[in-house]
Amino acid sequence: MEVIYLKEGEQFYQSKPIVGAIGFFDGLHLGHMALVHEVERVAKEKNYCKALITFDHYPLYVLGKWKEEKCLTSILDRQHILEKRGFDYLFVVEFTKTVAALSPQEFMKHYLVNCGIRHVVCGFDFRFGCQNKGDNQTLKNNPHFDVSVIDEVLYKGEKISSTRIRHHLENGQVQDLNELLGRYYCIHGNVIHGRHIGHGLGFPTANIDYDSYFLPCGGVYAVKVYINQDVYLGMCNIGYNPTFHALKKASLEVNILDFDQDIYGYDVYVEFHDLIRKEQAFSSKEALIQQLTHDQQYVRDYFKKKI
Repeated sequence: MEVIYLKEGEQFYQSKPIVGAIGFFDGLHLGHMALVHEVERVAKEKNYCKALITFDHYPLYVLGKWKEEKCLTSILDRQHILEKRGFDYLFVVEFTKTVAALSPQEFMKHYLVNCGIRHVVCGFDFRFGCQNKGDNQTLKNNPHFDVSVIDEVLYKGEKISSTRIRHHLENGQVQDLNELLGRYYCIHGNVIHGRHIGHGLGFPTANIDYDSYFLPCGGVYAVKVYINQDVYLGMCNIGYNPTFHALKKASLEVNILDFDQDIYGYDVYVEFHDLIRKEQAFSSKEALIQQLTHDQQYVRDYFKKKI
């Protein structure tokens, strides 16, 4: 799959027609996957190339309405998911205030028509262009491409959305979270040096630079850790280490079971399966070690049951 970064003022054109789903697609949850499935259906029917059109940053962040940008899936995550499905292109639009100011007609011409998009797939509530004046009807009025509009996808009677997923993350509701995603929530990051407190407790951890990922609530989780082509069970702690001198920024640390290798500098994936307990402070180092021993056994028992 080819990743095309559409920077402001740059052009891309592919002579073979493309069917593309457009949206931010943070999370690529089951609601988003309904658009992906429509792209696959149209591509098979019309012999078009398959594409997803996304943005490099949240529009609300670029426009100053959000102070901080946190993502559920990075651009690289989206790329990996789509590659497995045989997509041909991932278009990443550089979202700037200039792009935000484009009229719907200018946006369609530059990022759809000029890129060879001949069939657009969007959600029922998709808006675009200056002041969000463009919608699915605006797309349908454009003679240069066909349009598929996908209805909302529900789970337990409510719309599946990135906002709903963040709510589950904030509350540690891993099972509901993963049901909405259609897969396990995963954070990809580089192993960096931490304070090495876990090593002194007998539970050495890999400290992960989680960059701008949206973290689950503070606590201990049963996880799987992917290192190169290998998969390990792990006990993940997210939080501020309140038993010791508390951190100013939450850390993501993983005690990888039955593992004793130097992986500083490695890129790893942490896949969240279950919340064991929420973050708490302990009265002593010994009490913490006792709890960690219990948590580690929980991880072993949990995955043993899933075999």
